[in-house]
Amino acid sequence: MNRNTTAVELAGIWTDFGDRAVHRGIDLRVPGGQKLALVGGSGSGKTTLLRIMLGLLAPQQGTARLFGRELETLSDDDQQAIRNRCGVLFQGGALFTDLNIYDNIALPLRELDALDEDTIAELVCMKLLMVRLDERVGSLMPFELSGGMVKRAALARALALEPELLFLDEPTSGLDPLAAENFVDVINRLHRDLRFTMVMVTHDVHSLHDLCDQVAVLADGELVAHGPIDQVIESEHSFVHHFFRGGRSRPISGAGAP
Repeated sequence: MNRNTTAVELAGIWTDFGDRAVHRGIDLRVPGGQKLALVGGSGSGKTTLLRIMLGLLAPQQGTARLFGRELETLSDDDQQAIRNRCGVLFQGGALFTDLNIYDNIALPLRELDALDEDTIAELVCMKLLMVRLDERVGSLMPFELSGGMVKRAALARALALEPELLFLDEPTSGLDPLAAENFVDVINRLHRDLRFTMVMVTHDVHSLHDLCDQVAVLADGELVAHGPIDQVIESEHSFVHHFFRGGRSRPISGAGAP
């Protein structure tokens, strides 16, 4: 996707849950081809913001646009057409437990109701190979896979419709360090080959550093830092300082200890 285009644009987003403001005037633009990490503490509204970007949740105030189109103004059919240009990797993979891996990946292709089964079979095998899974994995059930394989199978499903925009919710959670490193390698290779735009929610500082070129930090209902990671970690905001350089995280990108 061309970096001169805008994949995601949020303007003046306010979201309330009861009497608590989760987002207070969030403005954010994600150019085409960019890899953005969205970080923040528990309850900061990261996943909620992801849902707003996808049009699954409407903010109390503000507008959300995907590919330049305001989601709330679109018909149901047009919203679905926009979502078909997106892929989502949910936290934990969210594979359908009663379907084998082949049918999990085939599901979004079948929902198009435009492809014959031979074409779907070719595409499913292609997606499995893209995420470094043998096509024989397609016959297995989700419970028969390791955590890393579940993530890859879920990524293959997210890529089934060759999305221009990929959303990842905690992609390395639950993986051991080696599996997380291998999964990051897979995503980076796919981004180089396919040039999709990526928005990722994560708590994993080191995968973030390896995966993303921009970081947006949510705290106190606001976007308190946004930019290249080497600039963001210099912020004096207390959450940013703790997240990147304090607490349980070792310093990254040459940042010194606090």
